[in-house]
Amino acid sequence: MKMKKILTEWRRFVVKESINKSNFEKTIEESWQETGQPYNEELTYVKAALHAALYMNGGGTPQDQEYLNRVEFGKTAIQRIQELNRNAFMFSEYFHVDEVYTPAEDKRFIDTKENKFKGIGVTPEWGKDNMDPSRITGVLSKGQTPEDAYRSFFSRFEQLDQMLSSGDYDFLSAFGAEMGKTNPDIRHSGGAASTGMLITPSEATDAETDPMMEDYLFYMNNSKDPDINVAIEAERKLQSAIRSALGLWKKYGGFKDSDDEQVNKGAYLRMKQALSRSEATLKKLMKSPELYEPSTPEKETSAPETNELDQLYNAAKSGDKEAAAKAYRMFRSKEYKDNDKAAEMRNVMRGR
Repeated sequence: MKMKKILTEWRRFVVKESINKSNFEKTIEESWQETGQPYNEELTYVKAALHAALYMNGGGTPQDQEYLNRVEFGKTAIQRIQELNRNAFMFSEYFHVDEVYTPAEDKRFIDTKENKFKGIGVTPEWGKDNMDPSRITGVLSKGQTPEDAYRSFFSRFEQLDQMLSSGDYDFLSAFGAEMGKTNPDIRHSGGAASTGMLITPSEATDAETDPMMEDYLFYMNNSKDPDINVAIEAERKLQSAIRSALGLWKKYGGFKDSDDEQVNKGAYLRMKQALSRSEATLKKLMKSPELYEPSTPEKETSAPETNELDQLYNAAKSGDKEAAAKAYRMFRSKEYKDNDKAAEMRNVMRGR
């Protein structure tokens, strides 16, 4: 009898009104229905929280005006979003907050081994727990301290509140960067071989890449050696490997005009950046050896830390598009190779 009542409520609200609802709103309602809950006032607050996060990232739907002004259970969506902003208890009920940290720059050195606070990631609570992560929009607010980040977030929420009061629904201009510059149909399928940090043209032979890989593996195995002289040699090997990879791109004519052109250009630039970082690290090792303090295996065992990819992935789920871009590249590499999570990160990068 209870299930019959729930289905009756859904027929009344969903079937009758679905013609005026955006795909985003329908997706929320479908996820809610899958949990076996009736179409009730609680759902309207869940929808309000998810739409608010979407708007604060510069997103929106063609049906926003209709959604925001539609009355459900005695209130419009505008009123509910404003209630979430103005009532601290309501906000805490419908939003989840994570502190977001930038992974340590280089844990081998005393002055760069700590993770740095980046901001807070605010995510609609129900959506985080019950919906496909690719459909959830988190809001990243940066700050030097958590207090600064919270202040920045609520300033943004207050701006949204005022826009809704004045009937201004141009959220893209207020909060977001211009979208659509990236071809959504691009396919990344070949054209380069990935070995972690090093990306080489597919034309490169084993004879050309094997010495490069030997240098790179020496770096991977010895960059944190307690003997600073070994660490110095590891940096030199890394620089040799990167220069070899860059040279192969020049040898084989640069980047081909293909779907992978943008990806390969990005990889080339990242290798150049890695080379510059290694050159700076080598100077630091030689000029300030007292700062070199690599973790011992015992310390790493007793205090394991979340790896960089996990940190980037969690930051991306909270709305950090920069972290999403880095995680996307790692999930696309052969070392991690996870196409589903790569697609999820691509959606975050595009604000979806």
